[in-house]
Amino acid sequence: MLWDRSGTGAVTSGLDQVVAARLAVDDFGQFSRGYPIDLVDAEFQRRPDQAEDIARQWFEHDGVAVIVDLPGTEAPVRVQNLARANNRTIMNTGSFNAALTGVACSPTATHWLDDTRAVTMAMTLGLRAEGMQTWFLVAPDDVTGVAFQTGASAAIESTGGRVLGFARYPSDAASFAPALTSARDSGADAVGLCAFGTALATQIREGRGLGLFDGSKAVCAYAGCIKDIHAMGPLEARDLWLVTGFWWNQNDRTRSFSYRFNELTGRMPDKPHAATYAAVEHFLRTVETSDTIDGLALSVGLRRDPVYFFGSNGRLRVDGTLLLDVGLFRVKPPDQVAELWDYYKQVRIIPAADVFRMTVRGACPLSP
Repeated sequence: MLWDRSGTGAVTSGLDQVVAARLAVDDFGQFSRGYPIDLVDAEFQRRPDQAEDIARQWFEHDGVAVIVDLPGTEAPVRVQNLARANNRTIMNTGSFNAALTGVACSPTATHWLDDTRAVTMAMTLGLRAEGMQTWFLVAPDDVTGVAFQTGASAAIESTGGRVLGFARYPSDAASFAPALTSARDSGADAVGLCAFGTALATQIREGRGLGLFDGSKAVCAYAGCIKDIHAMGPLEARDLWLVTGFWWNQNDRTRSFSYRFNELTGRMPDKPHAATYAAVEHFLRTVETSDTIDGLALSVGLRRDPVYFFGSNGRLRVDGTLLLDVGLFRVKPPDQVAELWDYYKQVRIIPAADVFRMTVRGACPLSP
């Protein structure tokens, strides 16, 4: 587990990801041939060079077979390239970077988290079905924010919608009133917030005070997660729209995993934690049947066999993308919250075939 608690990893990475992986290892049990299963972890502190150095030590000296999590933008690409050179496996459950299954795709790597293209397409299709046709986008002026804005614009325009405008703000901004006021005054049906963590919470509070939720038919958070909603509370976050491929209260299997995770961490899991559990379980099962840790040999089994994802069957595309349906959710008002963490109402499911459009020919060398 190679994790980070800064930058884009602040919300969902860290030791909680190690807990999710440990639960998968414990549930798998033992290899029938008696091989031991060791779980190691390290933090790379938002430094791509440090992530690469740790991975090199693990691959070339410590016998590590697979690295999981890897939030951020540059670090996962570097480590993915290094794993390919060492014929070892990467299962990315922490990054939104679409390049991981695009220009930087690798036969020994898979991507288990919805990337910026998938998230923005799911949100666009979901809210289009709710009648939203025009958009205003608010994004930090950094790599992740620009990627979300670019992906959202492409998704909106490709489905017949219109982007009326956008506002970018410095990534270290503490107040967002000018951008939110522009969004409110745009007259757009939907406002897309591309922030996460503390910045997202501040935007929602400021936006509510500025009347953003009153003037827009929908305010959505592309990178919002249940930890953010819990920190704000349902009164502040009510009516916010989100998309995710995992919701802890969806069925008996999601609840079983989530209650165990909550007991160990004090919070309910989000998609990255569920993805880590499913990825580690899928990897161990494939190693058991293949009797190898060779990266190229394992990639065949990982992509061939179905992925059991808490009651849903997914599959890994040749470029490494995990194909799963994505849910559109809305935060409930406080009087509809039945228990702690029960903040979402599922509005509809967007099929994987619509969310994960076929990649552009040549974008990933592995794609036909």
